[in-house]
Formats: sequence, C-alpha cells, structure tokens
Amino acid sequence: MKRSIAGALFALLFGAVAAPAAADPCTPVVYPIYGKYVASGTLHGPGLLLDGGGAMEAPNASLQWVHNLLAGTAGVTPRFGNVIVLRAVDANIYDKMFYQYGLFSSVQTIRIPPCATNGAIDTLVPLIDRADAIFFAGGDQAHYVKWKSSQLIPAIRRVYARGGLVGGGSAGLAVQGAVVFDSVAGDALDKTVNTANAVRNPFEKSISFTTDFFAWPALANTITDSHFVTRNRFGRTVVFIARIVHDALVPNVANVYGLGIDEASSVGVGPDGFGTVFNAPGGKGAYLVHGTPPDPLTSPGPIHYAVQVSHVGRNGERFDLLHKTTSDGWNTITVDGAHDPYTSSDPYK
Repeated sequence: MKRSIAGALFALLFGAVAAPAAADPCTPVVYPIYGKYVASGTLHGPGLLLDGGGAMEAPNASLQWVHNLLAGTAGVTPRFGNVIVLRAVDANIYDKMFYQYGLFSSVQTIRIPPCATNGAIDTLVPLIDRADAIFFAGGDQAHYVKWKSSQLIPAIRRVYARGGLVGGGSAGLAVQGAVVFDSVAGDALDKTVNTANAVRNPFEKSISFTTDFFAWPALANTITDSHFVTRNRFGRTVVFIARIVHDALVPNVANVYGLGIDEASSVGVGPDGFGTVFNAPGGKGAYLVHGTPPDPLTSPGPIHYAVQVSHVGRNGERFDLLHKTTSDGWNTITVDGAHDPYTSSDPYK
C-alpha cells in the first residue's frame, strides 16, 4: 500500500532512519535500535494494546499504560521494556515517537517484505524472543497473515505468555482477533470492503477470513475492526459477525462478537481481561457488537440482522472484555442492507 502524506510528513519531522541496505528486496530489514536494550527481568502482563488507528493517532496515555503494565507500577519509573515494531511496508516511522516519551528502554522496527520466505522470517525469532512488547504497524493485514505458517507467530505468542504485551493499530489491530478479516481476497480483486457494499451483499467475493492466527483469551469468538466511526465500519463488522455465524468459523457460534475501536482511541487489556479505553481528541472509544444465531444469511441478498451493541466511550472507562460485559448496557440495532439508512438507529451514539 502507498505511504500516506501524513506518514511521509511524520517521517520528515521525526527523522525515520534509513533502512540498512539489503541485497535482496525480499530480505527482512532490521532497523537500528533507538535507545539501548536492557534485559527487563520480570514482566507484569500479559496484555494487549488495541489501537483503532495507527500509532500517530493513538492517545499518548496508552503508551504510558503499556509501560506501567510491563513494569508493574503506575508511578514514575525509569525506562522499562524493549519494544519491537513489526511492519511489512514503509520505514521505521514510529520508533523515535515511541522512544521520545521516556518510557521504554529501546524501540526497534523490523520490516518484513510481503515476498519474504518463511526461512527468512524465521531468522528473526531470536530478536522476538528478547522483546517485551510487539506492536504491529498499520498497512495491509493481508501481508501479516502470510506470517501464519512461520515461526514468528509462535515467538510472538511466547512474548505474551511470559507477561509481555502484543498489540497493533489499524491493520495491526485487525490481526489480533480470533477471526481476522484478512483483505486477501479484496487485494486480489483490487476491491475495498466497506459498509455500503458489505450490507448489500454479505457474500461478496472480496470478503475473506483467516482463523487461528492468534488466540488471545480476551478476544475469543471476536473479530476486531479499526477506524470504526471515522470510516463508518459498523455495518461491515455486523456482516463479518454474520459470516462467522454462517460459516461456523469459531467453536461457539452462539455468541460471536465484534470489537470496533475508533481511529483516535485505544483499548489496553490487562491480564485480568479488563480493557481500559483511552481517547485522544475526537476519539469515540470502543463498541462491542454481539451477534447470535439463528443464521441471518440463509438466503442471498442484503443482510437483515438484529445485533446488540454496547458503546464503551468514556476516556479511562473499564470493561470486562474477557466476559464481554460493560456498565453501559446494550442496545438492539437492526441492520438492513436493503434500505438507506441501513440501521434502525444511529449505531455510534
């Protein structure tokens, strides 16, 4: 995917480091480290950082939360934790931003080109095994799901298992769910899946999924979506839930969830499965969407499906993501792709 104007400007302002020369364009690139690697010892997670947009839109407080989770303290402490940013395209535009807050011992980007072989990817495992936090950058989740058959994914799971943190923004958020809308079919057809086309045809060929990429307890039976309010993704998330029920993509189709996070919002999930909402200016927080049988897609044509929605929108608000309970209550909203507007009421209020 082409680099955004905002991303290019950010790189100019914050000084992305030029990539080390690689003889083969399919060889992964390990950028120079910002800071100094310091073995952290005991970590106090595990946790997840779920960003609705890229790191440039994420609330600063979410990075402080990551530091506190890893270090096990909410007070002011020295730098702690070694962060690795994974991306498939673009340069190390997040490193200096992450490091300059004085929170982490080191920050380093690894770029894994989409054409990299599993053998080349597997050489990176020792670096992952030293990390305390792994952050997937934005971009195209179709590039990330290619890593499923490599040894990189088990290594990332080990980071989480030993009390570290895993997360991502935008495409990096999309790959955290139990079911991933993977963009593979859409890329092949050069077509974007948005709410307008998805609600009219839930079986459009550009919708495809990956399962068993990760298996975080708090995201069991859950698909994640980003830029939720900004790009009006409620309808497509409901379609994804309906397809998961119809296609039986999870063991328990009696309770399938979508977690939509707005562009300037993040959710930090601690070891107890509780999520905390962080909002930058304009961020609308998180939306839990609950879909149940019967299968709403028994016949071709536009979707018609009633789902439950809980909006967890207040900055600092906590909710039980593991058990999918909130203090905000649930509203029933019917999605009808044959009509405009496609919802019975505003899903974002």
